This record gives sequence, structure tokens and C-alpha cells, in this order.
Amino acid sequence: MRRIVACVAVAIAATAIAAPAQAYERGCYEEFLRDGRSVEVYCDQGRPGRFRAVAHCSNGLGFWDQYGSIGRVRGSSSVAMCTSLLGFPRVDGYHVYWMSD
Repeated sequence: MRRIVACVAVAIAATAIAAPAQAYERGCYEEFLRDGRSVEVYCDQGRPGRFRAVAHCSNGLGFWDQYGSIGRVRGSSSVAMCTSLLGFPRVDGYHVYWMSD
């Protein structure tokens, strides 16, 4: 029983570590939309300026990054959508690309 609890604890810790740390460090948070095919990122803290959400996409056949719209810190969000001609695209994660003003 202890081994099962230990394995579950390790799995939870690994999931937390694998989360996109860059976004959380900058005061950003996300909302996954459209059955997991897109991500909307809001940044309320951090340096003033512009940013883009970059979705990490996959469809069972391959992996790619999809850049989203331009967002503003403490202003508008950035939305990145995974699209594919084959398979069912989904967002596996994301990171924030900071743009210089």
C-alpha cells in the first residue's frame, strides 16, 4: 500500500514539474478551449509589454508549435489554436513568448 501511495505522489510531483514554469513565473494563467484544441493565456503581472502564447500541439502523427495572437500584459489575452489536416489536433502544453516593445 505504501508503494502505491509513493507512486501516486511521484506522479503528481512529476506533473507539477512538467507544467510550463515560464508562464507561472511571469504571472500568467491559461484556459484551455475548444475541446483542448486551443489555449488562451492571460498575463496580469510581469514586465509591461506584449506576448504571444505558443501552443505545443500534437495529432498522433507529429508535434509542432503554433503561435497565437498578440496579447498585452494587464490588457488583452493571447489565443493559440492547434490546427491539422490529419488526425485530431490537441494542445499538450504551452509557453509564453515575450516580445520587445
